[in-house]
Amino acid sequence: MTEEWRGAHAKLLENVKHKPLVSLYKESVSTEIGGRKVYLPAYVPYIGARYFEYRPRILCYAINQNLSPHVPWTREWVSYWTRNEECAFDRLNRAACEGRPIPIRPYAEGFIPLVGLLAIRRWTKRHGGQLPDKIDDVVAVTNFVKFSTREDASSSSIPKVWWRECASCYVAYEIEVLEPDIILAFGQKTLTELRRVLSSERLSKLKIDVLRCRFPARIASVKARPLSSEESRTWKRDILALSQRMREPKENAYHRWKMERFPGYFMDVVASWDYEG
Repeated sequence: MTEEWRGAHAKLLENVKHKPLVSLYKESVSTEIGGRKVYLPAYVPYIGARYFEYRPRILCYAINQNLSPHVPWTREWVSYWTRNEECAFDRLNRAACEGRPIPIRPYAEGFIPLVGLLAIRRWTKRHGGQLPDKIDDVVAVTNFVKFSTREDASSSSIPKVWWRECASCYVAYEIEVLEPDIILAFGQKTLTELRRVLSSERLSKLKIDVLRCRFPARIASVKARPLSSEESRTWKRDILALSQRMREPKENAYHRWKMERFPGYFMDVVASWDYEG
């Protein structure tokens, strides 16, 4: 890791340690240790090892981690993270360093990295440059909301105050420290709140290309749409081929690529960017 990487990582860690929880944190996921409840704290973004060496810098925001009880991996992760606070604060980078997939589902399933490559290719056509060998080395990724509700991890269950407090406590500082050229916003609510953050006096002067992306969980109707012959050729030649520049996770019940099943999702993402200019 470069000195710039280590410096940025240290600043972000210091920030979450200073503000580990937000209001209504008792509605978030917890476990019991020694008869007392322990709540998961906020965490810093995953930052690729070459993030600061590469242009464009691309920062991706999903919504929040799904750690509700009906999810099979929740118990193992929550137990691990609540017993090791340092690991909890840095859970995304620690997972990558340990050879495990980054625990953000749409990233682990291949959606976010492939969309990231499409965004980089769009940039290079306008500004020049080369695609990275592996996007995982140059991207930064996190969730906008750093907490998961206990019973239902859907975005509609997230308290409004969490969006606002995560924006002011974490997201604004992440953008300030990481200085991205591109931000990918997954989900309409994520986009809305990011635009609110970027409208602040401190950040409004930054030149950041914010790109909207439909959240991958909302794509049942897209899956059902068949591709035209031309779209099929574009998908195989220009989009799926980019997956060679992604580091595929080791397979298990959760962390398995799924993006190949949803070509219409990526076709529509690119079309929406072209429409918006």
